[in-house]
Amino acid sequence: MRTLAAVLALTSAAAFAAVDNPAGTVPAGMPARLSVGLKEENGKTWMKNSGAPWDARYRYLVKGWVNNWGWSPADGSYALSYMRECQAQGALPVLPFYQLNDEPGGGEAQASTKIQNATTMKSYFSDFKLLMQRAKDFDAPVLVLVEGDFSGLLETQTHGNFNAPAAVASTGLPELAGLPNTVGGYGQAYVKLRDAVGASKVMLGMHVSAWTTGYELINASPDVSLQAHVDQAYAFLSGMGLQQYDVLVTDPLDRDADYYRLVVGSSVSRWWDPADSAPINSTSFNRYAEWLRLWNLKANKRWVLWQIPEGTSAQLNVCRTSGQLSGYRDFRSEYFFGPGAAAHREKFATSGVI
Repeated sequence: MRTLAAVLALTSAAAFAAVDNPAGTVPAGMPARLSVGLKEENGKTWMKNSGAPWDARYRYLVKGWVNNWGWSPADGSYALSYMRECQAQGALPVLPFYQLNDEPGGGEAQASTKIQNATTMKSYFSDFKLLMQRAKDFDAPVLVLVEGDFSGLLETQTHGNFNAPAAVASTGLPELAGLPNTVGGYGQAYVKLRDAVGASKVMLGMHVSAWTTGYELINASPDVSLQAHVDQAYAFLSGMGLQQYDVLVTDPLDRDADYYRLVVGSSVSRWWDPADSAPINSTSFNRYAEWLRLWNLKANKRWVLWQIPEGTSAQLNVCRTSGQLSGYRDFRSEYFFGPGAAAHREKFATSGVI
């Protein structure tokens, strides 16, 4: 399902007076204003033809992208063509690099085991190096979001031990020779490859998940104090090289709220209290903003929010078709972009969201 990938920044020079200055700086490749984008595949033109001046355009790079799943040479030109399409439309290319899940050796539950295989990781890091080479050829800003949720999976599976084993230097790639064969070295490898290639205009984002310390901090457990869990997760991600990354990345939700209720059958509600008066110890947008703010202060880095569901409170709660209002209900897009939402955007900008 298509989701709204929003890069929320201060809306104008006039808005600066209304917003407390968050920690960290906006990377040079990002505009210091409200930027909004959508997910769109290669060759599609809906965004261009919509009449809206979209600022960002994103698509996943999963295993097989290197040769366009057999339809192109294995030279990474598939990703380069997407970057150039975005540039022609005046949009920042945003590439969530999400390949590890499809590498041999299992899925998410096998993440910490999979990254110990030197053969697998040599191929994997070679593909990431190729992406950096194509980004260098592009020679313009591009945002790469590294493996959504996998840092969180590694934290839970290693019990917070960034010295757990991983294949990094042992892959034999010369660029990685100086890194330790640990989970910490794995996290640093992306930055090392970017810098070794000279892809200086690539901004790297490390994904931060809110469930890595044993509690689902946002959708459940509202009475759990946030600061201690931010500190705990920060210690692990610091061991993975967090401070070498350009931005923090997280997703408000990867499916519409009622999709989880009606299709997945989850007993945990994804409907957050949108009231501006909602307390921090409630399942609310205010709690989410506070979690972001604490991370912003701890890491001294700005946030990118992606995967904002497009569902609204008027949807019919049916599988998406061509019919009007098909799709499942959610209200995150209304919260950020509906009537009266300017104050919400300012609140999240204060929390460090760009």
